Amino acid sequence: MDEITRQLSDTNTYGTLQKDPVTTINTKIHSLINSYLEQHTIDKKTATYLINPHPITPVFYVLPKIHKSLHNPPGRPIVASTDSILSPLSTFLEKILTPLIKNTQSFLLDTGHFLSTIRQLDTVPPGSTLVTLDVNSLYTSIQHSKGMEATKYLLQLSNMSSNAIQFCLDLLHIVLYENYFLSGDTFYVQRCGTAMGSNVAPAYANAFMNFFEITHMYTNDLFRQHILSYHRYIDDIFFIWTGTTELLMSFHSQLNSILPELQFTIHHDKKSVPFLDTRVLLDFQGHLTTDLYCKPTDCNSLLHYTSCHPRSMKNSLPRSQFNRVSRIVSDPIIRKDRLSTVAQKFQQRHYPNRLLQE
Repeated sequence: MDEITRQLSDTNTYGTLQKDPVTTINTKIHSLINSYLEQHTIDKKTATYLINPHPITPVFYVLPKIHKSLHNPPGRPIVASTDSILSPLSTFLEKILTPLIKNTQSFLLDTGHFLSTIRQLDTVPPGSTLVTLDVNSLYTSIQHSKGMEATKYLLQLSNMSSNAIQFCLDLLHIVLYENYFLSGDTFYVQRCGTAMGSNVAPAYANAFMNFFEITHMYTNDLFRQHILSYHRYIDDIFFIWTGTTELLMSFHSQLNSILPELQFTIHHDKKSVPFLDTRVLLDFQGHLTTDLYCKPTDCNSLLHYTSCHPRSMKNSLPRSQFNRVSRIVSDPIIRKDRLSTVAQKFQQRHYPNRLLQE
């Protein structure tokens, strides 16, 4: 509760409302949809989908980031907005933006996509450095105007009509500027960024980062001269740096000076760095290998075999986890050890040895 109070007291990000704004928002949505329906930009089926006749009230909560601190963990802010008045708009926009995001230059879909990408590299130049960047609180740091500009840029790359693009931007304007929620007995509106819990949030964050890269990174001289194999999963970035450490720090400082609200944390090493759920390693011959990465706070939270979940589901879990190890761990000797460790975790959760052997 203290962490929630701390976060909601940030008046640059959140503001209080006198009452539940759902009626006002509902009127705005109806007016916008009827306008575009009359212009034949959307059909009746789409219009019906975008209107939620019985919305729930979004509720704010936080998930403690125990990997950052066990004693005083910061909270990851979540707005539980499923079936809210804005939920259909957010879902609709997510379906429009996601295919466009997948065509952007640095986009990573998941760990498998990352692995297949970096394994295409034969060798890395001698003296190279493995680097990861992540944005501090990206979702709540995106100014609405800048996010709208980035989304407009992305939409204009599609084959959509100007009317359809404007419709999407008008919907996004409502999703961003009317993003309200309840905490305790008080209604709030989010003044900056978008909420985790909104369907469009990942695509919106990707659109913003893509525009930032095009505008500020790809044109940077240090980026052009010294970066090899640059990839990004939302706000998590991996690249190989071929310059000196001093130039890397200069590049990092330049990034952090572009937008005050957008700050990058950097991790770099000549031998290995964690990225997503992998650890990327660089040997003396310039070859990249990958291993599993688990945070220090990771614990054995595998589903217990005595759980009342369907037997077919429980029987499929070891297979999926062993496949994950086989996909990520590139060294056969280390892979055998990791598979053994995962098997032990399943044994601790009472999975039959016969099943694990199969």
